[in-house]
Amino acid sequence: MDSYPIEKQCRADEIYSIGSAARLLRVCQATLRIWERKGLIHPRRLGKNRFYSDQDIRRLRTIKDLIQKKRLNIEGVKAVLGHPRCWEVKKCSSRQRKTCSYFVAHGETP
Repeated sequence: MDSYPIEKQCRADEIYSIGSAARLLRVCQATLRIWERKGLIHPRRLGKNRFYSDQDIRRLRTIKDLIQKKRLNIEGVKAVLGHPRCWEVKKCSSRQRKTCSYFVAHGETP
């Protein structure tokens, strides 16, 4: 499980502009736009502005890790994110999910 320094943590119910999200993730804004164009993320929009939720930030961290650490390409990321998660297959209870380190790290990511 990857841990992120406190300055990179997101707070529940926080909404981030594309600039804030890019700084938080340490990627450029163009990268976020590319990932959106490729269908990896769907930020909320208000006019031309993009807004990312804390759930979006968790998903973006997963995408970034898959690309940079696991060396997957965009299609590989789509394939990984498109598979059902183990707790869905095993039908884990909410109690089991709370004690699962993988679910705690990645459970909210759609």
